[in-house]
Amino acid sequence: MKTKTIGTIVVLVILAGLVFLLSGKSKEAPKNSEAKIEDKIYIAVEEGGEIAVMSVKNRSVIKRIDLSAEIGGMKIGFMPHNIQVAPDNKSVWVTANVNDKDMKMSFRIIPRAQADEGHNDEGGMKINDQVIIIDPLTDKIVKRIEMGTDLHLSHVALTSDSNYAIAAAQTKGVVYKINAKTYEVEKEAITEKGDEPHGLRISPDGKIAYIAMLKGKSIGVLDIEKMSLSSVPLKGAAVQTGVTPDGKFALASVYDAKSLAVYDIASKKLSYVDLPKEAKGPVQIYPSPDSRFVYVADQGYYFNQPAGDLVYKIDLQEMKVAEAIKGGNAPHGVAVSKDGKFVYVTNLLSDDLSVIDTVEGKEIANIKVGKMPNGVSLFYSKGLSAHAVSDGKGNLKAEEPTFDFGTVPMYGGKVKHSFSLKNDGQGPLKISKIYTSCMCTEATLIAGKTKIGPFGMPGHGGLATFANQEIGAGNEATIEVEVDPAAHGPQGTGPAKKIVYIETEDSQKIQLALDINVIR
Repeated sequence: MKTKTIGTIVVLVILAGLVFLLSGKSKEAPKNSEAKIEDKIYIAVEEGGEIAVMSVKNRSVIKRIDLSAEIGGMKIGFMPHNIQVAPDNKSVWVTANVNDKDMKMSFRIIPRAQADEGHNDEGGMKINDQVIIIDPLTDKIVKRIEMGTDLHLSHVALTSDSNYAIAAAQTKGVVYKINAKTYEVEKEAITEKGDEPHGLRISPDGKIAYIAMLKGKSIGVLDIEKMSLSSVPLKGAAVQTGVTPDGKFALASVYDAKSLAVYDIASKKLSYVDLPKEAKGPVQIYPSPDSRFVYVADQGYYFNQPAGDLVYKIDLQEMKVAEAIKGGNAPHGVAVSKDGKFVYVTNLLSDDLSVIDTVEGKEIANIKVGKMPNGVSLFYSKGLSAHAVSDGKGNLKAEEPTFDFGTVPMYGGKVKHSFSLKNDGQGPLKISKIYTSCMCTEATLIAGKTKIGPFGMPGHGGLATFANQEIGAGNEATIEVEVDPAAHGPQGTGPAKKIVYIETEDSQKIQLALDINVIR
């Protein structure tokens, strides 16, 4: 009997151990597993001075990105107006204006009134409005492009290849073409005086930007390569534009005429779909992926109009309003999911985001996101893992870190060589210091159109040391080195090695070595 009992206990112990081991294995993550990045919604919370990041799956805010920056020893807030995820899903672009407490409504688009009076004046300093770039893999700010003062940067959009961003400055009346790799403004287009460029969208082929001219009462047609402008006159003030994915129609919301302008790009024919008489005033718009429908936010709120609470679904085949869907208070920003099943709408006055089911034709969720949410844009993970795609860090690499000048005459003049550097990491980096090993050697940093230096041996010649130059992910820079064989006088002959030292903000160090044999 005892033997049987003992045997039973042993069996039970063994079974318990197996269960424990198996359960442990089931809970243990595979060795090579990586956290998946989820699809996200980015919302420009204008009065809150931040970007709300929402999970598409859970419909909840998972992160907030503070846009403020320390400038001149002060914390300066920036109010995001519009936000756009690049088509390649590798960056998020934000138009951000300096937060002046006297500007009670920086989002105001019709009319501007006295909003720009004293704008950017912080304690006597002029602070630039910015285009801010965010890495969607880390949700960290990777670049601030200072655009200028008193601009009221309105909207930004990127070409289909994500190589260029087009941004509009409403107050200044300028449209900028920004290189998305170097972050430099390459060209500008000046609108007609008082046109006030506001919302914009780019054609699927990336060649044309269609820009809503508020006071110009037109659609601006911008040739992106040439940066030349033409226009399509409208019967009222345009707030936002859109382009159907099939490239057939350019669209514009006409606020005071309470209508949607439909411009046939091929035939250059202009038509209108009028909203119901009870409409308050349309602002942002967004077409469906199949190019059949356009969703229009009937915000109202301007020109003494009451705030609206409807999103109109317009059928472009029938050229009529198909549905009126109730949402939040003063619907503003609009984005449609890539499968066309959901529409995401920011509501200015109820401080929330509406999720609309396009099949059911009704709001199915409402999420608080922050004070006065404006623009909205969608990020798609494409099933990639954060670690596999990016660690969010830059990595500075010298293509050829050594060079031999060979034998050179002492009094034959200075000799030069250029080294190529590349940031082959997944995030930006900042070159903080550059210095040389010898007073005879100077180095100059060239990044895009920016030239900094020369840098030399610390304590000799008063040359610069601090570079503080950012190099974006995948971008290149050049170090031009100049050596003076005669710098050491008649005794400075024979073989020698000169070193250029480069340090980054995150403590990366590179040495560029040059061999030289000086003869008299």
